[in-house]
Amino acid sequence: MTLRSILAALAAVAMLGAAPQAMAGNIAQTMAVFTDNPLAPKVTPRSYDVTIVEYFDYACPYCKRMEPVLEQLVASDHKVRIVYRDWPVIRPESRIAARLAIASQYQGKHAAFHDALFNVPGRLNDQSIRAAAKTAGVDWKRLEADEKAHAADIDKLLAETDFHAQKLGLQGTPALLVGNHLLRGAVDLPTLKRVVAAVRAEEAGGNAPA
Repeated sequence: MTLRSILAALAAVAMLGAAPQAMAGNIAQTMAVFTDNPLAPKVTPRSYDVTIVEYFDYACPYCKRMEPVLEQLVASDHKVRIVYRDWPVIRPESRIAARLAIASQYQGKHAAFHDALFNVPGRLNDQSIRAAAKTAGVDWKRLEADEKAHAADIDKLLAETDFHAQKLGLQGTPALLVGNHLLRGAVDLPTLKRVVAAVRAEEAGGNAPA
């Protein structure tokens, strides 16, 4: 199965029960069904032309290696949007960190908390998660309250992300969906820039995703 057909299948499943005309359009339109979940944390420039969806785990050492690459890309290319898809698969603490990171959006602290979690020295655990929250200036009591209040929505987002990851055949983290390109594992900045450029060239030329 090609990546195009996988993405179309994911969109079709997500749109079960929708009107038939809602499935019309090209693959870029159907991709929005699963790239644009409103609760998924994002870095969204005012005007962007390429979206990168990252499947990651805060306990993953390769994701830690990937994070500064994404930061450098966003700093140098102001037309790239990042969609963060927490896929906590390594250990129980991964899921705790993911849930709290998503909940930190309700106090506008996701970017700072996200960075702090990836800068935790050593193994991720309850103490290091709390320390990361403190470093990021997160109100811990409010964070716990928000996580509890929005638990159902957070559960739904994590389940949706897991579904997508499984359908994409992902075996671990990180993984990057860049336009119609799927990158497995951490990549360096030149590689990521080449893929972003390829996506732009494909869109400019009207080439269909493979």
